[in-house]
Amino acid sequence: MTDLRTDERLLAALQQSATMTPPADQIERQRLSFVMGSLPMSSDVTREDVRELLDRQKGQQRG
Repeated sequence: MTDLRTDERLLAALQQSATMTPPADQIERQRLSFVMGSLPMSSDVTREDVRELLDRQKGQQRG
């Protein structure tokens, strides 16, 4: 059997990152990416179309 050990600094960094809240802009990028990935390949919906819809859902109008 091997004697595997995990670096304590790595464990601490993982534990800290698990409790952090991602920035709002990162959440928005992930949301956009999720929607785009969920669309069928044949869709003609653009990233900008989805971005505008997401903004409208939040009550924000773009330019």
